[in-house]
Amino acid sequence: TGKDVTILIGPEGDFTPEEVEMSVKAGFTPATFGNTRLRTETAALYAVSAIHVINDLKK
Repeated sequence: TGKDVTILIGPEGDFTPEEVEMSVKAGFTPATFGNTRLRTETAALYAVSAIHVINDLKK
């Protein structure tokens, strides 16, 4: 709601534990789509849609 959001989309094989640790230290909040495997461009659309739904639920 009025805040900037940066989405970090991982590779097909997932992030390494070291990459997760570095991203958390950089201020990212880990999130997952569960066992769903998506192409990069689809994952980006999915993530943006999920953020819109979350923001709508907060209203």
